[in-house]
Amino acid sequence: MKKALALTFLTLFLVASIAMVSAVSDCEDSKTLIAGKIYDSPDFETAEPVEGATVYVTCNSINKTATSKSDGTYSVEYAIGEDCCNTEASAYATLGSVTSSTMTADVQDYTDNFDLYLGVINIALIPEFGVFVGALTLLSAIGVFFMVRRR
Repeated sequence: MKKALALTFLTLFLVASIAMVSAVSDCEDSKTLIAGKIYDSPDFETAEPVEGATVYVTCNSINKTATSKSDGTYSVEYAIGEDCCNTEASAYATLGSVTSSTMTADVQDYTDNFDLYLGVINIALIPEFGVFVGALTLLSAIGVFFMVRRR
């Protein structure tokens, strides 16, 4: 009796395990969409969208580019077989001489109804210090240091 009960539980466990494994979505058969918005400030609530920025997206060592639209949005699609799912994607944007820092996002399956993996990367495209402004800041700091020390 104990052997039959143990065998029944083992059989149920194996069937449940097979069902769980087959229910997991295979990312090799899925498309991936990386999308986001380019802003002119790191405060996304008050920032304005940036049009015409070139966005460079990397996922699974595959590079793609897009251009932001008038509302700041961009998107790139990774086709079936490019295996850009259950991983991390990174993106940065450029517009003229301004380059943003690189942002990353997890690419996951957020949908139950169809096979589409999604990564959302919003980017703040703000200018960094140029050489002239950086040198001016450094000289000002040194000048203030000597003025305070003199007193």
